[in-house]
Amino acid sequence: MMKSFLRIWFVTMMAVVALHAVGQVDDAEVVDAYCNENITLESLAAYVDTARNYPARIKVFYSNLVNNPTHSYRIEHLDVGFNGCTGRVDEQVVMANGSKRDNVFLFNKQGLLSQSSIQGSKGTRTIVDYLYSYDNQHGAILKQSKRKGKTINYAPIYSEDGHCMSLKGDNGSRQDYTFNEKGHITKRVIVQPGSDKRTLIYQDGYIIREEVGGRVFRYHYDYDTATGKKFLISIKELKGNDVIHERTFQYDIDTHGRYTRIEIALDGKPQMTITRSYSL
Repeated sequence: MMKSFLRIWFVTMMAVVALHAVGQVDDAEVVDAYCNENITLESLAAYVDTARNYPARIKVFYSNLVNNPTHSYRIEHLDVGFNGCTGRVDEQVVMANGSKRDNVFLFNKQGLLSQSSIQGSKGTRTIVDYLYSYDNQHGAILKQSKRKGKTINYAPIYSEDGHCMSLKGDNGSRQDYTFNEKGHITKRVIVQPGSDKRTLIYQDGYIIREEVGGRVFRYHYDYDTATGKKFLISIKELKGNDVIHERTFQYDIDTHGRYTRIEIALDGKPQMTITRSYSL
């Protein structure tokens, strides 16, 4: 009887070990499929959005990617982000006085900004190129930015679990990140030489509060059921509990949930209109 019991126990344990091993192999295969230098933002984001449970390695890899300061999920231009995109973005800004500015942004297949070309109010154009480094544990991270022959080199600091907690530039710039227990960004502190420290507070990946130079701003969004994304509709500057200024946004979006036209007003008066077109 005891021999029979031991035989059953042994067979059962071997089956459990085998299933566990299969699970490990499957996890390894999934990690290899999604944590690599050639992964696209579209496929990685789709997996993260649809998978119930996925390896912790992918969570860190994805978090480090989309929280890059130059990622299309995070980079802000004239307050309105790009909501996650790749390829080329052509942007025209028409001010309330009729003056126009034409800008171009190039994002790689992972959604990281590779070049920005921004036209200033006097017509001068500033072009900045961005370079990235990669390792298979943390993913891609900003390595250099080059502008008018000047290069800034960046160095990341990672937590024990692999999250990028800080990115330091050799020009004195720095970005620090705070994450919650689920690995979601909750705060981003930006320090640029000659500028006030900027603190951004996040909820569900979206900025909800900004503090800079003693000023406080609250961000408000509208949820779009068709795309499953939130879209910025207003930024209110607060003094205590009072709203002293409000910038509002009216927009059109495409089927990918990207802004194509944004009308911006400040305290009820038209300020500018932004039109964007996307190559991908």
